[in-house]
Amino acid sequence: MAAAETTTPGQLSFAIETFERIHPTEFQRRFLSQGTRHDGRGFAQFRPTHIVRSTISTAQGSATVRIGNTTVVCGIKAEVSEPDVSTPKAGYLVTNVELSPMCSARFRPGAPSEQAQVASEHISRLFQSAIDVESLGIEEGRACWVLYADIVCIKHDGNVLDAAIVALQAALRDLQLPKVEFDAVSGVVSADKSKMQPLEVEALYPTTLSVLDGNYLVADADDAEEQMAASSVLVVLTDSAVANIWKRGALVERKLVEKCVAMAEARKQELATLLN
Repeated sequence: MAAAETTTPGQLSFAIETFERIHPTEFQRRFLSQGTRHDGRGFAQFRPTHIVRSTISTAQGSATVRIGNTTVVCGIKAEVSEPDVSTPKAGYLVTNVELSPMCSARFRPGAPSEQAQVASEHISRLFQSAIDVESLGIEEGRACWVLYADIVCIKHDGNVLDAAIVALQAALRDLQLPKVEFDAVSGVVSADKSKMQPLEVEALYPTTLSVLDGNYLVADADDAEEQMAASSVLVVLTDSAVANIWKRGALVERKLVEKCVAMAEARKQELATLLN
């Protein structure tokens, strides 16, 4: 009589990992059909989020944000420059999102990827209304503050845009600018670093939701889930209103967008506590 074959935990784990690698979509689908996700989260559940400010000693403002395994660092350098001719009384913010091979094998060395460029542009537009840019003005038409924000992804495991927005928000709140005076004769700006002032920033609370397999709306998709997402919706809330809704991918119906906004309201409370 032949001995019964047994499967060890190690063999079972190897078989599951092999199935996930060879058939990633079917692997995800089997969990979704059971009302859960491959990492055990519910559809509306976010991964643990951590925010730490002042993580870069050489920057005037900085923060590190982790959402699950996704890790983003933001550092801000403030420099005095000439204002834009179209806004002579105001300063401005310059954002740069970096997605390098260091954070994921999906990115290649060289010029910034399309995803990084799109993220930079969207974040820049988003924060133009969150900052009082006229408070960055020093002398009309002559001098202003320019804030250079470098947002670097250290580890990419999905939902990088949320992490980038939160990191920039936290870094701007960490920023301190010295009181300055402009000498009209010499054109020199002198700074008094004994009198530092914070920057007023309107709170922005981002929430990205993804549609998986055409039917399942999930919050805070990780990298594996993003690979099978047909569309996604980024909802950005302020303390009192909807600041922005950005739909990407396939057509998203109005009722689904309304559901996304409702889910974003719940996420907003958690982010507000972390940021404050």
